[in-house]
Amino acid sequence: MKKLHFFTLLFLLFCPAITKGFSVFPQSGNAAIEGVVRDAAGEPLPGVHIFISEAGRGAVTGREGTFRIADLPASNYRIRISMVGFETLHQEISLQEGETKRVGFTLSPITLQSGELVVTASRRSQLIGKVSVSMSTVTPEEIRSRNAVSLNQALEHVPGVQILGNSVNIRGSSGFTYGVGSRVLLLVDGVPLMGPDQGGMDFDGLPLTQTRQIEVLKSPGSALYGGGALGGVVNLITNDYAEIPETTLRLIGGLYQPVRFGEWKQNWDGASDYRPFSGLLFGRSQKVTQRFGYWFSGRLQHNEGYLQDNRTRGAEFYSKFGWEFSNSSEFSLYSSVRRNRNQQFLYWNGLADVLRPGQIQTGGNESASGSNEGLSDRITLLPVYTHQINDAIRLTARGRLFGVAFRPIDSEGNVRPSDKHNVGVRYGGELQADIYATEQLFVTAGATFDENYIRADVYIGTDSLTVRNQPEGSLFLQAEMEWTRRLTTTGGIRYDAYQVHTLSTASQISPKFSSSLLLTEQLIARASFGKGFRVPSVAERFFSNSDFFPLESNLGLKPETSTGYEAGLTWLYLLANRFSLKAEITGFWNEYKNLVEPTFFQESGSFRFINLTSARIRGAEMALSLSSVDQRHHLNGAYTHLDAFDKMLNRPLAYRSSHLVQLSGRTGVTPKLELGADFRWSSAPEQVDTDFSLFVPDAELFPAIYVTDLRVRYQITSGNNAVNLNASLLIRNLFDYYYVERPAIFAPPRNAQIVFEARF
Repeated sequence: MKKLHFFTLLFLLFCPAITKGFSVFPQSGNAAIEGVVRDAAGEPLPGVHIFISEAGRGAVTGREGTFRIADLPASNYRIRISMVGFETLHQEISLQEGETKRVGFTLSPITLQSGELVVTASRRSQLIGKVSVSMSTVTPEEIRSRNAVSLNQALEHVPGVQILGNSVNIRGSSGFTYGVGSRVLLLVDGVPLMGPDQGGMDFDGLPLTQTRQIEVLKSPGSALYGGGALGGVVNLITNDYAEIPETTLRLIGGLYQPVRFGEWKQNWDGASDYRPFSGLLFGRSQKVTQRFGYWFSGRLQHNEGYLQDNRTRGAEFYSKFGWEFSNSSEFSLYSSVRRNRNQQFLYWNGLADVLRPGQIQTGGNESASGSNEGLSDRITLLPVYTHQINDAIRLTARGRLFGVAFRPIDSEGNVRPSDKHNVGVRYGGELQADIYATEQLFVTAGATFDENYIRADVYIGTDSLTVRNQPEGSLFLQAEMEWTRRLTTTGGIRYDAYQVHTLSTASQISPKFSSSLLLTEQLIARASFGKGFRVPSVAERFFSNSDFFPLESNLGLKPETSTGYEAGLTWLYLLANRFSLKAEITGFWNEYKNLVEPTFFQESGSFRFINLTSARIRGAEMALSLSSVDQRHHLNGAYTHLDAFDKMLNRPLAYRSSHLVQLSGRTGVTPKLELGADFRWSSAPEQVDTDFSLFVPDAELFPAIYVTDLRVRYQITSGNNAVNLNASLLIRNLFDYYYVERPAIFAPPRNAQIVFEARF
């Protein structure tokens, strides 16, 4: 803890130095300027700098693009309105004694500069074209067009991203990890939302129908977000409240096509049937008054599954309320509840019987099952309070409570005794200060505290305990300097301390540095360096059970660390004043130490998570997008090459594809008819875990993946009607290609769905 005390002292000494200049700002006078800043399309712009040089005063626009500068003497002023990527605007203002002048400004983007705003790269709004690390976004239109109802469906077309079962793999940072331990951190509105026990992502428990944007940070993010972000960050940003009340209903119905091979149909009668799935999504959003708004959404689903013992039934509900107490303070509360009854298919019964769960021998006369059934409950509360202390300092307090429970069901359909239930809770909070130190310098600083509490008999370990606690705390500091309109640099550091179990504490200092340079109005260069880390999850460290697969605990696991380097170019070009072209090329090099991977031990006949000495993942990524200026036509393509190498075993890292290609496009054939298609190819991994096949037949089979999806959407009624009604037909895996996305599980065959959506 000495490091923590030192860092706290350094933080307290440094912050007064940053804010020292604020005390000399003139505070006399009772006039004020307030207003809103928008872009050329009329959308509010958060993060715009407003500066009055004569008064030495400034402000930064909030989420709704609003600002206020008070306590100004009556005088004539020249206001400077600026934001990276937009043309700087100057405006003359005359204030009378006691007057509050309301103004509005519109900023125009610099020629061909991307106007897309993101927040994940630096914990504040900024243009993606000037972000100095690799980022991609998923828009609500993409989510709606593909009818993505889970996070994996929304992310599988992001350049450099692969979905391996229930894990997100960004540029090879993760392989197959038995569903536990993620090297990519999931955030909702900037708040970590990882499972308290397994440390993984839940793809289904997210409000995609009320999502404003999904941002994917494709480089180590530990300097800002802490453990779990050494491979990247996925941040789901929820909607604000609709100015015009809106209700959404979406009805989904679909079928899985039967498999072609007669051999697979022999052992399960359901293999010859068209297996149905259905769902109902609903939502409502409204800004009731100027100071209060809300939205809620929900989903009911029923999926018979295309595998035996793979049925899912569930309901989930999400809501968000927002209150603006005054011009300087606001509060929001996001919440969600969910209950699912799932039959989990864990691994097949061999290549000749891929549709049925396997039965394996784990030693002696003991056997394990490849299926599981249970009730899964989840609750989330994310309160956020923001207070603008003065024109230069904004404080944000975020809380989080995330609880999960799993109750297994026996073969007779009864819930098993309470000592077999798994319960986990993650709770904590953070305080963040955004400091507008000067016209060019923006500082972010803060502290966080979280604790995981888990109770489960499968985490008993060698110390015979069934209750696990993992408290953690951190301090972070970042400064962004806009040296000129063309050059911006960012530096930051974060200190984290984790109590991994009762007798051990792990700590880590994670620095970062990045820069972006506008070489021309069309060409942007960027470079970054950062360190990342991840403390092993409770499941990786303590799991000891053979009900489904032989896994044993390892209390000696050490945290993973990484050092990442990246450089890239972004080129923006306007073709014939009709099409916007964006091209990116990025090179990356990541070094990992103590990488945690599952390994088979012959003497015990079971698997154990251990630390590999070191690993290296390097490669390149190229992405190209072409969009018409009226946004009716889109074409995207990306190629990622990986060289993932296990330095300890002197061989490629397991379950990493060397080549990944993603293509997608959609076009408005007519104002009412839209066509879209997606294609993804990933090469077969050079290395797989052959020890897995000692228990599960043919688990080493992992062919290349070729998947094509097709979609058609028709606008039944126009926007002038009281009800906006459209219908979509989606065909996934159009050519019925058979493949796996993780070992020993057959991926979905061709399936079709029809979607009816009404908005009013």
